[in-house]
Amino acid sequence: MKKLLAVTKNELLRYFISPLAYVYLVAFLVLNASFAIYFGHFIERGIADLTPMFGFQPWLYLLFIPGISMRLWAEEFRNKTVVQIVTMPVSITALVWGKFFASWLFVLVALLLTFPFWITVNYLGNPDNAVIVLSYFGSWLLAGCMLSVSQTMSALTKNQVVALVLSVVANFLFFVSGIEYVLGFFRLIAPAFVVDMVASFSFLTHFGQVTGGLLEIRYLVFALSVIVLFNVVTVLIVSFKTSGTSRWLKSTQPGYYAVIFILLLFGFAGLNLTANRLLRTWQYDFTEEKIYTLTPSSEKILSEIPEKITAKFYYSPILGQRNPEIRIMYDRIRLLLQRLQNLQPDKFSYRIYNPEPLSESEDAAIAFGLQPLPLIDLNQNGFMGIVFADATDKTQIIPFFPAERQAFLEQDIIENIYQLLHKRKVVGVISGLPVMETNQDLGYVSPQWNIISEIGRFYEIMTVSKPEDLPKIDVLLMIHPQNLSDEMVNEIKRYSKQGGKTLVLADTAAEAPRIFSSRNIEFYPSDFNGLDKFWGFKMYNELVVADLDNSITVDATKNYSTNPVFTQDVLQFVLPSASMNPDYEMTSNLQSILFASVSLLVPDGYNSDFIPLMVGAPNSGIMPSSVVYDSLNPRELLNMFKPANKLKVMAALLKSKNRYLPFEVIVVADTDFIYDTFWSKSQTILENNYFVPIYDNGNFVLNALDYLSGDTSLIELRGRTQKIRLFEDMESLRKQNLRDFQIKENEIFNRINQTKSALNEITAKRNFEERENFTPDELALIAGTRQNLQKLLTELSQIRADMHRNLNDKALAIKVLNICLVPFFILLLIVLYGGGKRNQQHRAALRFAINREFKWVCVVVSLLAAAGIFSVYVAGRGDWSEFENKKVFADLTENLGSIDHISFATQGKKLDFYLKSGEWIMDGYPCLAVYQERIRKFLATVAEMTYYEKKSDRLENLAAFGLKPVDNGESEGMKVVLSGKDGVSAEFLLGKYDMDIGRGGRAAYIRFDNSFQVWMVRADFIDVSPNPQSWSYSSLWNLRFGRLKGFDENNNLNRTAVLVKELLNTEFVGQSNENPQGKNVMTLKLHAEDDVEAEIDFIEKDKEIYVHYRFNATLNQTHLQKFAKIADKCYYRIEPNRYREIKNVAFTAKSR
Repeated sequence: MKKLLAVTKNELLRYFISPLAYVYLVAFLVLNASFAIYFGHFIERGIADLTPMFGFQPWLYLLFIPGISMRLWAEEFRNKTVVQIVTMPVSITALVWGKFFASWLFVLVALLLTFPFWITVNYLGNPDNAVIVLSYFGSWLLAGCMLSVSQTMSALTKNQVVALVLSVVANFLFFVSGIEYVLGFFRLIAPAFVVDMVASFSFLTHFGQVTGGLLEIRYLVFALSVIVLFNVVTVLIVSFKTSGTSRWLKSTQPGYYAVIFILLLFGFAGLNLTANRLLRTWQYDFTEEKIYTLTPSSEKILSEIPEKITAKFYYSPILGQRNPEIRIMYDRIRLLLQRLQNLQPDKFSYRIYNPEPLSESEDAAIAFGLQPLPLIDLNQNGFMGIVFADATDKTQIIPFFPAERQAFLEQDIIENIYQLLHKRKVVGVISGLPVMETNQDLGYVSPQWNIISEIGRFYEIMTVSKPEDLPKIDVLLMIHPQNLSDEMVNEIKRYSKQGGKTLVLADTAAEAPRIFSSRNIEFYPSDFNGLDKFWGFKMYNELVVADLDNSITVDATKNYSTNPVFTQDVLQFVLPSASMNPDYEMTSNLQSILFASVSLLVPDGYNSDFIPLMVGAPNSGIMPSSVVYDSLNPRELLNMFKPANKLKVMAALLKSKNRYLPFEVIVVADTDFIYDTFWSKSQTILENNYFVPIYDNGNFVLNALDYLSGDTSLIELRGRTQKIRLFEDMESLRKQNLRDFQIKENEIFNRINQTKSALNEITAKRNFEERENFTPDELALIAGTRQNLQKLLTELSQIRADMHRNLNDKALAIKVLNICLVPFFILLLIVLYGGGKRNQQHRAALRFAINREFKWVCVVVSLLAAAGIFSVYVAGRGDWSEFENKKVFADLTENLGSIDHISFATQGKKLDFYLKSGEWIMDGYPCLAVYQERIRKFLATVAEMTYYEKKSDRLENLAAFGLKPVDNGESEGMKVVLSGKDGVSAEFLLGKYDMDIGRGGRAAYIRFDNSFQVWMVRADFIDVSPNPQSWSYSSLWNLRFGRLKGFDENNNLNRTAVLVKELLNTEFVGQSNENPQGKNVMTLKLHAEDDVEAEIDFIEKDKEIYVHYRFNATLNQTHLQKFAKIADKCYYRIEPNRYREIKNVAFTAKSR
């Protein structure tokens, strides 16, 4: 033993003095963490276990283990040091085992250095640490098996690379021994027990069971036998290659070692075959919930079997060959049946049948009612179901095993055995909901609810329609009672006083009937007619419970093309096991129940003890039931949600305090939770429809009935599964972030809708006034509104991007700590340790002479680096992504104040604006008041214009973008020049514009002088025209001046509206500073808001009509002040027909 310890110590030290070992160690830790986080989705799945890490470790071992073991013997043989070590006073056996243990300890160090993951799951959640410890042990045991195999491969060769390849191949064969590809070959040449043994050689199958929390004795036997076998084989190989130097089984004859090796293989196979057959049910369950251990209820039910029951398991191997998951399930079912038989061999036995097409066993399976599973390509059926039969030929069947029920095999099997043994009690049902099958007589068709079918498996169901029915039942089930007669109520009270048991499912608003009804069924609360007071409880019909932390995600999208919306429905939530009473067996094993708009229960009176069974989570809240009656959408509910840290009882047990009136009542303040879609999913196979439970809703109802009926044999089984342990803080934070985001999002959407409404008002106003074009002020309003809309959308996008920033920061910290922390410290220690010793050597190494060859190397490397940089530049010149979302004129925003000249030119037309005394004026149009805000909006649009997409650069394609040269008579383009004292600040050709690019964004096409390259830019130009009227107050009246209240002596709003329409649609067609000296044919007096009074003189000269404005002295409106200042000196010409329309309106008003 001392020699073995010395060899082990020496070999372990050799690992840590070699830099290659540290490379392997760091690489393993980094890859292990990276695979777990990025491929195993360690953070995204949000479950507090280490399955993502252990799931990838076998595959990492496939390279890591051969890498650290390839030198164990190959290096000794290559360097011929093996001759020295075999002559030492240490046996070859001690050398082999010493090398193995050293490598195994090195792997243990690597495994232990993954401790940050263990700390992380304990910090973020509440993991099952016993399972994690077992998983570490299983991983180390797997590494030991692989190391023993790899050491043997290293002893076969003196080339380390060959040893590495051989090790990978050999270990990979053990990996794949459990897959159907390999097993299919053995099925052709070996009996079933051999195939089963080969399947048991799979490293992955055993490791998967261990990481799930189950340690089988046969796995320990298998793993230890693999380690012993290959280490012994290594001893034989080394002994043979060193001419029989071993002290045990030594020989120089190859045949001798071959026979020994074959005998060892037979011994290995025999040992594992024995373990596989005899020790299969010997195991230890490390899970906190003991899910792999038979419950006392199962043992009790089996012990009560009066006559022997036989389980006939029909299984088609072709199903397992096609789906490994089915083969694993088959193996678990077979083992469970074996354990049940071992427990009560005189009362329970099982047989396995493999039905072949057209065989008697297939006929029997069909006759018993098992579900055929069609294999279309083979034109045959497969079976995977069980028939339970007692001595009297009574049968119970499990038609087939859905994959979702793999964790509940014990429950499904024991329940069927129980149904064979026990006489069913009677459950009486009083229901205000269509839980039984209904027809069109009620106005809708409803199939029988699955909960009734599930109750019917264990109880006789009787509809209680009259008081005389109550004495015939064992348990009363009341579902959303309505319109109970006084006689029925009195009889229920009498039934309760006599010790009757009742399960009451009540509701404030039963939503389930609306699912299958074509009409809008009215909501109404349950009506107890005094029974609630009699039993001692009160249900608050005015309130419902809301729970954000446990709420489900629902699709609230209205338009997928614009804004997909998935939100939390706080009224539909999955109640976790922590919110269920652990002291009562009917709720202690349940994991999750889905509720919808559940109400509150409180004690009322002193008739009974009020024992809460289910309560709201600590951060749940309360809402008025009107939110259900008004059918508010989930987004609105989320905005209303506020946590209330008060006790919220949703289900309670009521026990009479009077021993002479021993009633017991269980009350649940919800009925929707028993509807099919709330707890199960449908699965159709051929013509048969099955339901598969998802939540424990049905289990709770059955547990409650069992408890009330006095038979609790099955309660311990129902809902018994491994808990899903979430990263609770991160999940709560995610839902809180979502709530905060959706509140902000809702605010922004309201503002967006208001903005869109403003745009619609402008369009509606133009349509009402029967105008084809928008006025300049309207165009400015549209531009401003669209810019505001774009800002809101950008803000929303930023909020959405930042929604989970705190979670992302936390996730980043977790990634960095788990991936980099330990490798960083390892590298730091290496640097610190090696730095001090070699510092002097490094200084000497840095002093060297620069010779000619060194200079040439520097020149060549520099040229290659320069060529690389130049190639990147050349390749990137045509890449427009460097321009994307960048401003077209980067410095224009800062220089806007210096712009004093704007020029528009197209098709020989030109329009110039000049800045004078802080006001923009149009060159050549002194009488037109420029709309200043419109100019400023245009300048801001150009300054904020960004590249969106690069388009064609071919001359022949310019017409498609409206960008032909402006001197072309067919050109749609317009040349825009912005200049100041320092010269031109911006110059471009503007083509087609006002193109929708989604979510309210607008784009335009531009190009620059002396270039045919067309760019699409993000910019909202609205209307850019060389027409002076588009930029000025150019109609007889503008709403910016104020709304008209009347005209002349007329205050009739209808007539005023008609006049406003005419004034707004009458544009100036000319203007002059000189009085035309014509005849004043009409004066129109206008009365506007803010006490604005204006007179418009209509002057006729040579059949032309001119107008002149006169305003009262006090003008407070800015736009009107600017217009009045110019209009006072000017005369404007209008079309004569427009004058006649206005005159007609004014004359008509006077005549009335």
